[in-house]
Amino acid sequence: MKALKRLLQISWRNVFRNKRRSILTLMILVLGSSGLIVIGGFFENIMEGYREQFIHSQSGHLQVNRTGYFKKGASAPLDYMMPNAEQVRREIEGEPHVTFTVPRLKFGGLASTDNASIAVLAVGTDAVAEHKMGLAKAANDDNPSTNIIAGNDLDPKDTHGVLLGKGLSEALGVKPGDHVTFLTTRQAGAMDGAEMRVRGIFETIAKDFDDHAMKMNLATAQQLLDTPNQVHSFLVLLDQTTNTDLVQANLKSKFLASNSQLETLSWEEQGLFYRQSKEMLMKIYSTIQLIICVIFVFSIANTINMALFERIREFGTMMAIGNGRGTIFMTIFSEAGILGLLGSALGITIGIGLAHLISAIGIEMPPPPQSSAGYYAMITVTPKLVAQTFGISMLATMISSFFPALRATRFRIVQALGYV
Repeated sequence: MKALKRLLQISWRNVFRNKRRSILTLMILVLGSSGLIVIGGFFENIMEGYREQFIHSQSGHLQVNRTGYFKKGASAPLDYMMPNAEQVRREIEGEPHVTFTVPRLKFGGLASTDNASIAVLAVGTDAVAEHKMGLAKAANDDNPSTNIIAGNDLDPKDTHGVLLGKGLSEALGVKPGDHVTFLTTRQAGAMDGAEMRVRGIFETIAKDFDDHAMKMNLATAQQLLDTPNQVHSFLVLLDQTTNTDLVQANLKSKFLASNSQLETLSWEEQGLFYRQSKEMLMKIYSTIQLIICVIFVFSIANTINMALFERIREFGTMMAIGNGRGTIFMTIFSEAGILGLLGSALGITIGIGLAHLISAIGIEMPPPPQSSAGYYAMITVTPKLVAQTFGISMLATMISSFFPALRATRFRIVQALGYV
């Protein structure tokens, strides 16, 4: 233990013996580490923001519906109705971490005005629960996940009031207060319809949804389809997104035990675009990590090699007075470790400071793919990101010092002492 302590003391002094070289190495580590923090935090914030907006405007943390509805319901939605809806709702809301549920009844129809007729996706929902879900804000945006950009939200007392997506309202050429004629097919096959009044226009992160969606009160949708007390699914909202897997496992076990013929899908299972975007961003970030790691290795190895040739006589003297080759190796290796530790810590600290500064200012970004709303970029620093950055910096420093340290152990004492 005393020998190790003495070795670290010597290494610490050697690090600052040539201040210019040490500062150069530290600058490389600081710039690379802080860059990894900022870029990784930016990607993390993008996916966190999209995730929360998708959850609170489209999918909920979980979706519970009849088995097979998610895959086949689009072609035959009326074949996958949930008849005992209230009983299922009580079971779901009895689970820990569940805050509330939002019933959904989705079906196709035709919305018409004097000038246009467009196929729409009608969504029957609980106006109060839908409003509560849509109020949630993403980490990188001050706007609600479902933004009412004109008019008012749904009102449970207004049975013929509807909300139109931004793209759909533009295609129909209507505004709040205008009327549209809506036609659909009942469960028995007969046609039914009603004249609806546009209460408001909404916008979400999913442009495709906004181009086709029309929201109405659940009771109105059930009356049009002649399906009283039936829904397609319940969107389940939790206290924390991190509890999704736990609640999903509990619900699956409960439904399996009661043979309820219900399936439970998480937001990630429903979000194909999210999964693809996350995979793409992670590959980009992994490439950036690899590039910076390579820069670390070659830059620091070059600096250590320069120091090595300047200190050949020093190492020869150390071996001549009885120090083993392992001591020479550990001296160089521990010096690099100290530089890596200092550089990583400084880089991470500066990176976190930059993250807070950028988040306070915000960088205005254009709308992402499949979206019509822009946002302000921020930096989200997570413990995982900090650990990854620290690991990459230290690993690169240790790798870059290994071969120079190994070379130093192979010097002959006579040649080392006579080196000029």
